[in-house]
Amino acid sequence: MATFAQWVHVSAAVIGVGGMAFMLLVLFPSVGVLNDEQRALLLKFVFGRFRWVAWSVIFLLIVSGLYNVSLVWLVPWGVYWKVLTLKIILAFAIFAIVLFLTIPLGIFTRFRDRRQLWLSIAFGLAMAVILISAYLRRGG
Repeated sequence: MATFAQWVHVSAAVIGVGGMAFMLLVLFPSVGVLNDEQRALLLKFVFGRFRWVAWSVIFLLIVSGLYNVSLVWLVPWGVYWKVLTLKIILAFAIFAIVLFLTIPLGIFTRFRDRRQLWLSIAFGLAMAVILISAYLRRGG
């Protein structure tokens, strides 16, 4: 079961971070050839489709992450737990940014107006989480 949970966790992270990378490195630079109306329509459609992917990824990461934490619960409290706690805090910051970008409520319009900036921040945080994960996987 532990291998399956880790596979779910890593797969969800790859899909989520890969989606962010695609948008930042491919989609946003490419929409410059469209007029404002076309660009807005395309981004609305893409983020609408990405919403369900992102929410599914967040759910899978939380569920598999809780299971994975239960496997190391008996590790002595110390540096490992401090680093793991940082990873979890960063992950929840990423989740918040992604939710604010994908929840179709007017309250988040100003946030979505700067979606490239916020997605860049989320992507940078995700890269930090991946680095922390690699450190923890090596025994912290």
